[in-house]
Amino acid sequence: MMNRKMLRTRFAALVPMGLVVALAMTGCGSGGGGGGNAGGAQQKTITIATSNDAPFSFTDQASGELKGIDGDMIKAIADAKGWKIKVFTSEFATLIAALNAKKADAIVDAMYITDDRKKQINFTDPWYTEGEAMVVPAGSTLASRDDVKGKVLGAQTGTVFKELVDSLGGSQVKLFDSQAALLAAVENKQVDAVFTDSAVIGYSLVQKPNPKLKLVQPYKPFYPGIIGAGVRKDDKQLLDDLNSGLADLKKSPKYLEILKKYGLGEANMVK
Repeated sequence: MMNRKMLRTRFAALVPMGLVVALAMTGCGSGGGGGGNAGGAQQKTITIATSNDAPFSFTDQASGELKGIDGDMIKAIADAKGWKIKVFTSEFATLIAALNAKKADAIVDAMYITDDRKKQINFTDPWYTEGEAMVVPAGSTLASRDDVKGKVLGAQTGTVFKELVDSLGGSQVKLFDSQAALLAAVENKQVDAVFTDSAVIGYSLVQKPNPKLKLVQPYKPFYPGIIGAGVRKDDKQLLDDLNSGLADLKKSPKYLEILKKYGLGEANMVK
């Protein structure tokens, strides 16, 4: 499976790297997790590590609140557990090192569960799945990767999706320097189909709907990934607490509500 950084388009960070931010949330996550605040005991605090990346786990610039797919999920878990949350920000590539250096208790940032990473940290049960999306002009009849042979295809420079479109037998491959340019090419019918990160494009279309674009759905990703939170190898209690909180979240309507809020849906759910 590919490096997570290669797959998704990164959004600009809103909080300086290496900064710990305490989030003022009622019932929100250092200290190895644990139960609620029964009997007047001191409220637990969990410090999560994130690269501050929308739409996964980021601090909203206007409100100062933790948001995103993973951000909202950890808030829901923390609320049920009676935890407070602090956020430690770092580059995505350094999150595992920061976790093992005890700068945070858990990585909550759309990290793919891979065999290589499991040698360094433990992962929770899967939170959701995520991969690439296929975007076409609104009136297009293209319905899958199998339909794009002989078509003009597009991808963003420097992403793994360039490798994908090269393998699909298109008549031409056009590369674009940004997500905005990629989508403009679809809108202007410079390309017949483009491939990009499903969560990023989903969130983009939630924020700014565009009737000239269509996400091909249902769609089975060529690059599927399973997302989980990461904890240190020796922190079994926090791992158990996160898994129990996740199981409860998955039983509630809020789980799908969070996914839909950021442009994902039932196909991304993990039972």
